Amino acid sequence: MGKIKSLLVQVKSLIFGHKKISLVAIVILIVLGYFLFPKSQKPILTQNASIENLVKTVSVTGKVDSDNSVNLTFQTGGTLDYLGVKVGDTVKKGQLIASLNKDNLWAAFRQAQADFTAAKAASEQYYSGNTNATESYDQKVKRTALDAAQNKAYDNMVIAQKAVSNFNLYSPIDGILTRADINTVGANVTALTVFTVTDPSSLAFKLEVDQADVGKVTLGQKVKIVLDSFPDKTLIESVDKIDFITHATTSGGNAYYVKSFLPVDSKFRVGMAGNADIIVATKENVLTIPASAVLDDNTVYKKQNGKYVKTKVKIGLQNDTLSEVISGLSEGDTVAVDPSSVPQNSIVKN
Repeated sequence: MGKIKSLLVQVKSLIFGHKKISLVAIVILIVLGYFLFPKSQKPILTQNASIENLVKTVSVTGKVDSDNSVNLTFQTGGTLDYLGVKVGDTVKKGQLIASLNKDNLWAAFRQAQADFTAAKAASEQYYSGNTNATESYDQKVKRTALDAAQNKAYDNMVIAQKAVSNFNLYSPIDGILTRADINTVGANVTALTVFTVTDPSSLAFKLEVDQADVGKVTLGQKVKIVLDSFPDKTLIESVDKIDFITHATTSGGNAYYVKSFLPVDSKFRVGMAGNADIIVATKENVLTIPASAVLDDNTVYKKQNGKYVKTKVKIGLQNDTLSEVISGLSEGDTVAVDPSSVPQNSIVKN
């Protein structure tokens, strides 16, 4: 190496001492220096195999939802005659929520009765005047139209009768009124007007688990939940429900809803978002190394006498950061955390 340095000094003196030397010589000097004086090698990050507890989780996002919520609607339209609660009020099972104007409903029912009576009379009149076994095409058309009119009138009468019998809306559960499309007495109501009662004691964290991970999830597994509204509080709950039917996600994949019931707490609200870790497997006091240290062929680079020996290992439970080593290493053995950082001239065969 001393001779090479001396040679480079001479080349440098020749180049800068003679102005006529071409630029090519300068380039040659730079290239020689690059190859003859290698840059300092980056240190290889290593870690010792150690005994630890290893936990494997499925991490997902979710929202607080109610497992017991009902939407109440009237069977027909009308005028709102009574409204007993407003959004946010607590209601009891069987409590009257709202009522429609009964006078209008009775009038509609009586009119429906009259229409059915007229349609039935017209049909009976046709049949009494046409007793022959055969009928013309025009007679068949008329009979069919009369039958259809009678059936339609009967259906309308039944609907009107149900409306009369169901002009009151009662809550079937204890809960809180969380939705009311109408909040003014005298307003017009349709069959699409909704009143929602939600049971606050049935709140659950609803997780969306990808179909690739749902096979790892079973009832009773622990779930660590952190709601965005309470980032400093970790809830330790359990898997209570797993959907039987898949659904499409917003990204076009398939997933299953998994529910974990929350403790009754007045601070929790439907729609609160958060993150959760479902603990799907746990092993205590096992030999572990960084997961990044394991190559695809289940080998690692073990440091030995200043070199790195490519060593076969048997891997057990894994998570995102750690891998369990069943065989191939011992506690205290040193491995390269990033195998790609190990130079080829530092690797020896086992």
